[in-house]
Amino acid sequence: MEKTQKMIKDSLYVHKEIKDDYKNCSENRWLKKRVYNKKVLFNGNDIDKVKKPTSGEISISKEIYKTGESSLKLMVNTNIENVIPRPSCALMISFKETDLTKYNRISSWIYIKSEGFQNFYFHFAIGNQGKEQLHAPSLIPNKWNHVIWEINRIERDKVDKISINPFLMGCPPEALEGLEVYINDVTAEKVDVEYDLGWDLEDRIAYSHCGYFINSAKTAVAQNVKDNKFYIYDKKGNCCFENEVKEVVTDLGKYYELDFTRFNKIGKYYLKIDNRITDQFLINENPYLNSIWKSINFLWSLRCGEDIPGVHSACHLNCRTKNDKGQSVPNFGGWHDAGDVSQFEICTAEMSHAILDLSEILAIKDKQLSLRLLEEAKVGINWLLRTRFDDGSRVLGVTYSIWRKNVLNDDNQTIYRGQAEDGPFENFCAAAAEAVAARLYWDVDNTFALWCKRCAISDFTFAEKAYAEGKYTKRWGPNIVSQTSGHGALAAAELYQLTKNDEYLTIGSKYADDVLACQQSEYPNWQKPIRGFFYEDKEHKYVLAYEHRGHEQSPVHGLARLCQVAPNNINYPKWINGLKLYSEYIKSTANMITPYNLIPGHVYDTEKININHFTVHESFGTKEAALESLKAQVREGIKLDENVFVRRMPIAVTRRGFHAVLLSKTKAISIISKVLKDDELKQIAINQLEWVLGKNPFASSTMYGEGHNYHPLYVAFSKQIVGSLPVGIKTFDNFDAPYWPTINNAVYKEIWGHTSGKYLWVFADLL
Repeated sequence: MEKTQKMIKDSLYVHKEIKDDYKNCSENRWLKKRVYNKKVLFNGNDIDKVKKPTSGEISISKEIYKTGESSLKLMVNTNIENVIPRPSCALMISFKETDLTKYNRISSWIYIKSEGFQNFYFHFAIGNQGKEQLHAPSLIPNKWNHVIWEINRIERDKVDKISINPFLMGCPPEALEGLEVYINDVTAEKVDVEYDLGWDLEDRIAYSHCGYFINSAKTAVAQNVKDNKFYIYDKKGNCCFENEVKEVVTDLGKYYELDFTRFNKIGKYYLKIDNRITDQFLINENPYLNSIWKSINFLWSLRCGEDIPGVHSACHLNCRTKNDKGQSVPNFGGWHDAGDVSQFEICTAEMSHAILDLSEILAIKDKQLSLRLLEEAKVGINWLLRTRFDDGSRVLGVTYSIWRKNVLNDDNQTIYRGQAEDGPFENFCAAAAEAVAARLYWDVDNTFALWCKRCAISDFTFAEKAYAEGKYTKRWGPNIVSQTSGHGALAAAELYQLTKNDEYLTIGSKYADDVLACQQSEYPNWQKPIRGFFYEDKEHKYVLAYEHRGHEQSPVHGLARLCQVAPNNINYPKWINGLKLYSEYIKSTANMITPYNLIPGHVYDTEKININHFTVHESFGTKEAALESLKAQVREGIKLDENVFVRRMPIAVTRRGFHAVLLSKTKAISIISKVLKDDELKQIAINQLEWVLGKNPFASSTMYGEGHNYHPLYVAFSKQIVGSLPVGIKTFDNFDAPYWPTINNAVYKEIWGHTSGKYLWVFADLL
């Protein structure tokens, strides 16, 4: 706890960057791997092998090089304001067709000479023609960067080139336009292969890197165990607890569970089994406190339109969004949603709502953290208020795509990013967050609270009207009834708590009926029937499933909040029954990924997949081909009936990476556990956080800068940010198994505020 308090104070309560010491980053370990053999692909001395890029000038430099006597030099200008499409400066380095199957890693040295930039990202690509895969590392200017990535799963027996593409990121006002890029010593190497696909642990120990709640289950998982006992030691090396290992055999393999639930002494410890030991972890009332503060650091670093020291200056100040009337609003502010400095209304609304809920629950127990969360939430709420028009339309999303000089030129049409639209789900999300904000800021900033209240009432009315008229946004497509009605019920519940107007309960009850009509309430005629899950629609035409952004919490959260704010309502028995049915569904599937205790992705019916709600990149092919791919993935799951399966990992075509899917479902579980006072559900929710923070087959915390063995993430426009969570662990081909390669690319390793919002929302129920 002393270390956490020091971090908080040194960061001025996260008004100053929390920095990573890098020693616990997996890349630090990868760079130390023994290289058994290597083959030089390009040594920086032959310009004839390099195809001239469409932008910039290349030459051979004998002034700056890492090895040998020279390096390839690229000079390029980053001032690409009002240039569409963004110019490319990809370097194609050719060589004689080569069989690289004896090598499993690419290594290169990159130096970027610049002034005013904090970070760059390049796209590296290698593989057989048509089979190339991208690696997009974060590169720090004015130092040599050792770029490595493993290529074990890439076809590479006929490789004749490598592409190195420095992305032109625009030029912020604090930077100079010119860049000098130096490329040296591109080699193929043979190293010990990193385990990246499947459920095996080998010699790793899967455990929660941050630690365990004092009164929760405490387990770790290992394989290939020799000793029949394991031991818990305190930070001084004293043995505090021992227990016998428990053999667990499932269709995933043979494991050993290390259970120390009975050990309830507050402190910092490590676990030992055979000659293997874990790093230190906490046992206390809130072992996730560190990760919550680091999540705030991530959000603070994502702020748009503000000067964030060490990250970026005030950005995108000249960007605007128009509505159908030709009016426009500035769309900077809030948080950059992801690595591409995009901005999305749905994500911002849910993130703000989550932070406010957590702030409220901590108001007495941890006032310091509560106030800091309240401050951060206002960043998102302000953006929601400032980017709405008076007709129901609002800014839905912005992809800024470059840094800008913030000068508004008459001929610069690139500053108009996106089109405002009027959508019911979007306005329900905004109304719910604004209603909570109105309550929580009432005594802090009454003028702001009243503004939030007026907008919440107005946005709810806009949403209700648009929903009744069958409207939806072009950007996100037709409404998903269970999702939209669920969030409508949630917004109605929040407005009822704010205003005590019974009309909102009447409307919320109507939306709750929609939600319940979408639920599988009876046992279906399957070989292995389960119930309680949701369909998209009342007719049960499509099973509710997510591939990327996750909103499975929406129908459940709506029912739960109605139960909380109106326990004496005549419809309460229906609402609570819907929650009990969903909890039955969760409990009936929670043991399908033993011993990791991960909840499975979804129930899938191959005849009830809505292909229109899956992202299919044009490079993939037709929607028909994509649907067949999804069906093939479904059939790799656990069979419940002829066409019905449970997948351990969600299905997807091009948007793979599943933390948001997992954590939206986790939020649904945690809120029900709170309403029903169900400790079993609470533990299931905790289990999912443990997966995210290390209790997975890769023994990798996926939050950068928290825990151990965390991968570098796809940050693109920023440097690596402590507290960032990615889109998440993905899958490979049709396999129903987790895949976490060393390759860094969107979307699975892309930082994402949406994921962090869902992560923080769960704690509003657990703490």
